[in-house]
Amino acid sequence: MAVPTRQAGMVRRFFHHWFRRETVTRALKVASVVGPTLTVINHYDVLWDLDFSPRLLTKILLTFLVPYSVSSFSSARAYMDSENNPASFSTQTESPPARSVPASAASPGDPG
Repeated sequence: MAVPTRQAGMVRRFFHHWFRRETVTRALKVASVVGPTLTVINHYDVLWDLDFSPRLLTKILLTFLVPYSVSSFSSARAYMDSENNPASFSTQTESPPARSVPASAASPGDPG
C-alpha cells in the first residue's frame, strides 16, 4: 500500500530535520549527559563489579540511544511546527514600546 503523497512529504521533511547538523549536535550533547547518568543509575552494580559482557554493552548503547532519539524527535517536531506556524516560534523578541509620562504625572522637581 502506497503512502499518500502529503504524508510522504511530511515524513521526508521530518527525517530532513532529524538529521540536521543542529539536531544531531543537540542530541549528542543531551545523550552525553543523560546517557552516563542513566547508565550509572541502571547498571551501577555490574559496573562496580567490572562484570562486562556483550549483553551489558548492548544495554549501555541502548541507554545512550534513548535520550539521543528523544532529543532528535523533539527537535525535528519543533522544526516542523515552526515551518507550519512561524509566528509562534519567532526568535526575535520585541521590546514593548516606551511609555511616555504625562506632564501632570512628572515629579514636582522635574523640569518637564
